[in-house]
Amino acid sequence: MKEASFADADAVFSYSKYVILGIPLDVSGTHRRGTGKTPKAIRQESYNFETFIYDLGIDLDDVPIHDMGDLPIDNPRFDVFDAVGKIVAAGKVPILMGGEHSITPYAVEVFSDVSVLVFDAHLDYRDEYEGDKNSHACATRRIDEAISPEKVLPVGVRSISKEEYDDAKIHGLEYITADQVRKIGTKKLIKLIDEMMPGKIYVSIDMDGIDPSYAPGVGTPEPYGLDPQVIKDVIRHLAPRIVGMDVVEVCPPYDNGNTASLAAKLIRDFIGAKEASEK
Repeated sequence: MKEASFADADAVFSYSKYVILGIPLDVSGTHRRGTGKTPKAIRQESYNFETFIYDLGIDLDDVPIHDMGDLPIDNPRFDVFDAVGKIVAAGKVPILMGGEHSITPYAVEVFSDVSVLVFDAHLDYRDEYEGDKNSHACATRRIDEAISPEKVLPVGVRSISKEEYDDAKIHGLEYITADQVRKIGTKKLIKLIDEMMPGKIYVSIDMDGIDPSYAPGVGTPEPYGLDPQVIKDVIRHLAPRIVGMDVVEVCPPYDNGNTASLAAKLIRDFIGAKEASEK
């Protein structure tokens, strides 16, 4: 089994439409560590699936996808911003495989006039955590500062500190909890996202936003999470407007393979959905 690149990502960069980039950052984990091993694990699991996505009528073997490998990281903010900037400047869609969630604000800074949809169990709205303003526990706060709270929407939240709860009210950050998603259902969730987030969208999937029964191998698991079908349906609906995406916080040392497999499937499904929307 080939493990050097993501499955079906055989196109050269210049001819590609989608560019996959691994960012194995693991510096601010607060419970379980091991997210630096994530890109390799997702790549391995990506070979488990057929190239043909039958219900979309798309064969990924026909789609120009390039895997840039893993990003060497010295200065996370500069390195991620620079790499994603080159992908976007070349007119391609970046798909990042974290690594921890702190990579997302650095990627988002590349884009102009974009809204950010974040699937996450945690609000991640602390201004700093254990003295680190770039902790993965501060990801939404840093995204907020990069593009404004009106353009950030966390979905699937079920863990919020009192500090975050108060600051979200002060700054006007809206969010949708996992309980609210279950109450309103996927169709109403999609309608709400469309109303709140017009225009281009960047999607960040923290895998702990999904219930641990589906995604056990994450750094900070939180029960009562989202069904992955909800995320799949939302991404398929938004695909025409999605300009970039990341999948973060898989923690392979604590995984049975299911979490990395689901992450790989979400990436493949996004590419298929975006291709289908353009036919």
